[in-house]
Amino acid sequence: DPDALTVAEGYIDSSKFFLGDMFDTTMNYNFRNAVIDYANGNSAIDSYRNIEFMRETYPEQSFYALMNLISSHDQPRTLHVLGYQAINTDAATIAAAKQKLKLAVFFQMIFPGAPTVYYGDEVGMIGGEDPYNRAPYPWADQGGKPDTELLSEYKKLIKLRKDNPVLVHGSLDAPLFISEKLIVLHRQFEYTNAITATNNASTAQKVSLAIPANIQAKTFTNALTKERIQIVDGKMNITVPAQYGVVLIAE
Repeated sequence: DPDALTVAEGYIDSSKFFLGDMFDTTMNYNFRNAVIDYANGNSAIDSYRNIEFMRETYPEQSFYALMNLISSHDQPRTLHVLGYQAINTDAATIAAAKQKLKLAVFFQMIFPGAPTVYYGDEVGMIGGEDPYNRAPYPWADQGGKPDTELLSEYKKLIKLRKDNPVLVHGSLDAPLFISEKLIVLHRQFEYTNAITATNNASTAQKVSLAIPANIQAKTFTNALTKERIQIVDGKMNITVPAQYGVVLIAE
């Protein structure tokens, strides 16, 4: 079937599979590793280097269809990697791990590709190496304790993506701005421009961002809070919440 979608299970550079005679895309473990490292507090510059490598190396058709996962059946669950490793883990460590997970999911939902949620991540399932990463779903009517607040967060971020086609289909170039903590990206789809910013620091971060000349808008709106931000003298001041992000849509 020439129209069948073929997805590789690749853990390394998959560019050799994307020559038109083998696979269309891949389970994006490079993305997983980079995003988890970033969410866990590592240098944004170092973490994003691996993502930028894919953008520069993979054919555009494959890059924009990558299966962007952060957990899978073959790797420890994201919460486990971020510190929530047992049911008796202390409350502060659990809360910190879940906030880092929210940052990872935020990045997953604002990035090109096909974001993929491994069952149970959305309700706070934990588990290390196989088989502990494949435990049954914690159904509430079977005595389980799904994290409904985390589930609501997943739904909010998925809705954010679905409500803004620029986050699904928008183009991507090199970051507009990057530092040890911040990653600022520009997405464009048809006549819509979006600027996304993520922050892995434990405190809010501010940045004065030079707006590209091809963006003619004078105002951006925060897609989550509806706050309006003005462009003054070609620059926009952005405050990015701790261990989270913002999506700004040009008006």
